[in-house]
Amino acid sequence: MSQSSQHLEDIKVIKRIMEESSRFLSLSGLSGVFAGIFAIAGTIVAKMIIPESMFAGEVSSESFLSDPEVRRVILLLIADAGTVLILALAAAVILSYRKATKAGHAIWTTVTRRLLMNLFIPLATGGFFIIFTFGKVPVSVTVAATLIFYGLALINTAKFTLGEIYWLGVLEVVTGLVCLLMPGYTLILWALGFGLLHIIYGLFMHIRYR
Repeated sequence: MSQSSQHLEDIKVIKRIMEESSRFLSLSGLSGVFAGIFAIAGTIVAKMIIPESMFAGEVSSESFLSDPEVRRVILLLIADAGTVLILALAAAVILSYRKATKAGHAIWTTVTRRLLMNLFIPLATGGFFIIFTFGKVPVSVTVAATLIFYGLALINTAKFTLGEIYWLGVLEVVTGLVCLLMPGYTLILWALGFGLLHIIYGLFMHIRYR
C-alpha cells in the first residue's frame, strides 16, 4: 500500500471514529417501518371512531366539555394514539438496541442524551400547544400540529444521528402544512405522514445501513 493510500485510509478511520463519537448511528431503519405500520393501523381505528363533523369543525368548543359522546370519542382517540406511540417507541428501542449490540456500541451515551433532549423540546412544545388549543380549533388543525411539531423535532435531532432524518422531518412539516390547507383529507394525510413516509424512510435506511 502506498503512503498516499495509507493516509486516505487513516483519514477514513478518523472520520468514522468522529462520527461514532458525535452521532447516534444505531437507529434501526426497521423501527421506522414498524412505526409506519402501527400508524396506519391507528389511522384505520381513528377513522372508525371520529365522526365527520369533528373534522369539519361543526362540533362547538362547549361540546368538548358537555357532550358525553364527544368525550367518549376523545378518550378512544387518546387510547388509540397512546397505543401507537407505545408500540412505535418499543420497536425503536428494541431494534436499535439489537443493532447497537451487534455493532459493539453502547446505546446510552452523551450523544443519546443530547439527541433525546433535542427531540423532546419540540415534541413537548407541540404537546402543550395541542392541549391548550384542544376544543378551540378544528380537529384537522390538531392533527396538522402533530405532524408539524414532530417534523420540527426530527429536524432538530438530525445533527445527532443519521442525516436522512432531516429530510424526513422536512417532509413531515410539509405534510402538516398541506393538512391545514386540505382539512377534508386529514386522516389520509396523517396516515401519509406518520405511516407511509416512515415505511419508505425505514426501508431505505435499512437497506443503506444494514
